[in-house]
Amino acid sequence: MNMKQLWNVKSTRIWLSVTAIVLVILLTLTLVLTQVSFISGTFDILFGGKRVRVGESANLFVRDYETKAEVLKAANDFNITVAEEGSILLKNEQSLPLATGAKITVFGKNSVNLVMGGSGSGGVKSENVSTIYQSLTDAGFTYNTTLFDFYSDTNVSGKGRKGNPSIGSYDITGFGTGETPIDSYTDAIRSSYTNYNDAAIVVISRIGGEGFDLPRTMVDNKGKQIAGARNMTDHYLQLDANETALLKEANDNFNNVVVVINCSQAMELGFLDDPNHYAYQPNIRGAVWIGSPGSSGIMALGKILNGTVNPSGHTVDTFARDFTKDPTWQNFGDNKQTGTSNKYTVNGEGKNAYFVEYEEGIYVGYRYYETRGMDNEQWYKENVVFPFGYGKSYTNFEWTTTPTLSSVATITKDDVITVSVNVKNIGDFDGKDVIQLYYTPPYTAGGIQKPHVVLGAFEKTKLIPKAGEDTVTLTLRASDMKSYDYNDANGNGHKGYELEAGTYDIKIAKNAHEIIDTISYTVASDVLFMQDEKTGYTVENRFDDVSSQIEKANGYMTRDNWEMFPTSPTAEGREISQAFFDSLQYTVDDAGKPWQANSLPQQGISTTTPNLSEMAGKSYDDPLWDELLNRLSPEQMSDLIRSGAFGSIDILSIGKPKTTDADGPVGFTNFMSSSDAVPIYDTCSYVSECIVGATWNKEIAHQQGIMVGNEALVGDERGDKLPYSGWYAPAVNIHRSPFAGRNWEYYSEDPLLSGEMAAQVCSGANEKGVYTFVKHFAVNDQETHRDLNGLLTWLNEQSMREIYLKPFEIAVKQGGTTAMMSSFNRIGTVWAGGNYALLTEVLRNEWGFRGMVITDYGLEPFLNINQMIRGGGDLFLNQGGTAPQYTATDATAISVMRKSVKNVLYTVANSNAMSVAITGYKLPVWQVVLISVDVAVAVLLGLWGYMVISKERKKKKA
Repeated sequence: MNMKQLWNVKSTRIWLSVTAIVLVILLTLTLVLTQVSFISGTFDILFGGKRVRVGESANLFVRDYETKAEVLKAANDFNITVAEEGSILLKNEQSLPLATGAKITVFGKNSVNLVMGGSGSGGVKSENVSTIYQSLTDAGFTYNTTLFDFYSDTNVSGKGRKGNPSIGSYDITGFGTGETPIDSYTDAIRSSYTNYNDAAIVVISRIGGEGFDLPRTMVDNKGKQIAGARNMTDHYLQLDANETALLKEANDNFNNVVVVINCSQAMELGFLDDPNHYAYQPNIRGAVWIGSPGSSGIMALGKILNGTVNPSGHTVDTFARDFTKDPTWQNFGDNKQTGTSNKYTVNGEGKNAYFVEYEEGIYVGYRYYETRGMDNEQWYKENVVFPFGYGKSYTNFEWTTTPTLSSVATITKDDVITVSVNVKNIGDFDGKDVIQLYYTPPYTAGGIQKPHVVLGAFEKTKLIPKAGEDTVTLTLRASDMKSYDYNDANGNGHKGYELEAGTYDIKIAKNAHEIIDTISYTVASDVLFMQDEKTGYTVENRFDDVSSQIEKANGYMTRDNWEMFPTSPTAEGREISQAFFDSLQYTVDDAGKPWQANSLPQQGISTTTPNLSEMAGKSYDDPLWDELLNRLSPEQMSDLIRSGAFGSIDILSIGKPKTTDADGPVGFTNFMSSSDAVPIYDTCSYVSECIVGATWNKEIAHQQGIMVGNEALVGDERGDKLPYSGWYAPAVNIHRSPFAGRNWEYYSEDPLLSGEMAAQVCSGANEKGVYTFVKHFAVNDQETHRDLNGLLTWLNEQSMREIYLKPFEIAVKQGGTTAMMSSFNRIGTVWAGGNYALLTEVLRNEWGFRGMVITDYGLEPFLNINQMIRGGGDLFLNQGGTAPQYTATDATAISVMRKSVKNVLYTVANSNAMSVAITGYKLPVWQVVLISVDVAVAVLLGLWGYMVISKERKKKKA
């Protein structure tokens, strides 16, 4: 039958029509899925990308474990160790440890659904996680199974807390704790207490996650009070009515009540020490903070409760009594709780532009509470429950300090202050202690703002046996006590770092408030720092336009007048001009800019043929880099720059392999996928970063980096054998507010503690060839509106440099990180990921950073790739989105692309990615499936056609 005959027959006409339509749909779908880079890249993330054929391993880095199973077990065991050292004994009135074999009743609906981590990039996998009940059993305790069964049955105890809000939830309203109402407890349940009455454990849990901040209200989106809340004006970090009743239930039936705080944020814990608190109960005799323990860390709790482990964690935040009295309360999130908004308006009409103002200046966390309370102990007790650096132990220690410089000595900027502290264990348990050094700089009213105390150094002892001792040494460079004078507050004509003349008190302390010994030194005259001490690069104000914004309005809080307290934005303060709003849209303008290039670099040619493998270990300034870059075309450079989603693409012509760069702050994960085809699987979910910080143990942090590096070297064992080369961690933003949704994945409110721990993680991971994307650079201290046209963040340069940039600086200078992740927010009006002052002048020039900067997830239109490569960014975290604008004769565009590509190549060349030789590629599994479906459908259509045509031929023949 010819085509005309086929078309004249109904059955064959249907077949032809259906076949044509289906084939067109399949062809179109296949082309879209495989050729549109963003879509194909998304499928690669969800279902696994192209699979690499690998040759022999070069063994550039030492593997301590051979198999995935071995390293996973070791990582989970190590995670328990971190939890043992990071858990904090907050209260102990002869309550702990519990007797061996004690029979325990565990209270709290969340005890059967602990918060193991946060949501988003650091989400903990729900499978294969340990439970509090396993921990108690392994520690030799017996728990109340009647209450366990009650909490496990959602039909009788309720559904519990909701899952974490999703990324991008922004202005979430009140959020319930999920605690079971006390009227659900029956007489049968209460009768079970008698058999498990040695102690009651009450579990209090709170969540956190990416894309939302914790609610400061207990009102839902319909204006109604959240179920279980005490009242509408409470907030999420207070105990609710059900938890308050639960504590009373435990108090009335048990003589020994221990509260377990399963929350990585600071909480309002006044009920632990204040008899007038609404939730205070006299039988609450013990309290342990465990944060978010990851997949295995909860196994530490049982050992802490039975005394096998003596807890040695110390707080990383100040636990204030009333969060609404904190200076940040007035300027955080969407500000709805203060009766205003953080949205800009033009002629009274709200615009897609949001802001946050750091009116508190440098007085963040303990810098505020210790300074305001320095001469007013009554005020301090009324406002602080537990100070920064606080932690109890089962044993007691006696300290003897020995400074190397005599007290009242005159010191210069080059002097190093060294204090040895002999620590004797005079108690009944083996234990570790944390030695903290603070300094009090001289302060002149109206001059440079300075806190009363600043953490200058810290060390943790080894495990000291009963009657044993250990000596630790703390060192502090005199120059590290300098302040940043951004507005020449002291009138000496200098703007920048300076060490002012006067007396500096060095304080050896148990915590920020409990001082053991003080040694005083004198600086004879002002010391001005014109250059960075490490690089010699000129240091000067880079953010005057940002600093001045608040100066023009309410001004910054100072210690001279605490009554000039931060206030929420007014309607007048939120009004901007149309021109200001329009200026937020970036347009390429290279004329007269510092990145402008006047001559076109060589492209696509080279007098030599260096491969990337030859560049490992070479200086960043080696001229051979230019020879390598000369081999690349603009198209190759553009493709590399715009395709940075969880890895970087290959350029096999120069020997650059495909890399796997994985989230997140608590270990390797691909939070967007659970497919077996993706390379990230069977990896440890570590404790939240704040627990690592709470260990105050630099060696622990270093070992975590090494352990993550070991997981990286095993890598994709069942797939293409590639290692994990990049890690989107550690995260070092500051706990500016306890309501920040991602405090669980940041270390602390203090920059030194944050930076020192992060630097150790970075250096440990680097030993195994992992480059660490320290994030989120910078001043990304809230989630609300971070990526809605870029949250405009206003603060002064002193607080920026002394607090918010400091941990990144330490990670660069001490940790040697070769990767950084920029943030969604703007610093002032300029997006951080394309901010030349931040990424080039400060990060690269002042600090000497060498390596690559990647953006946060590049889905929002204000994240402009052209601005990125001009500002100092290198890799766009996207599945192959919009390419940089360039022409073959555009000298500036080609030059900045070369610079970005060099930074990426430099980082990869010195990583474990170069350990494996790539011999070719196989299609991604999802493409194989797609092609198989296409072929199968085509075959079926062909069989259908064969049957239809055969039938018609038979009919015609008959």
